[in-house]
Amino acid sequence: MLINGDLVRVPQGTVIMNVEGEQTILPLRVAADQTMAIVIERATSCDDLVKILMNDEVVFVDKRVVQLVGN
Repeated sequence: MLINGDLVRVPQGTVIMNVEGEQTILPLRVAADQTMAIVIERATSCDDLVKILMNDEVVFVDKRVVQLVGN
């Protein structure tokens, strides 16, 4: 289970999304490489997404694809 502030791994091929409004989910791009990110908000308006800080950018990804780093 993720909590705010967790360090996570975002695998290559993950769809990076932006949320505009309450129900508008827009795919931005697909992650070209594996990268690290920090969980900003795990309880978003869409239960399947987690808000992360990745490469100086705040984006959303599916909770099921991120991997917690460490114990």
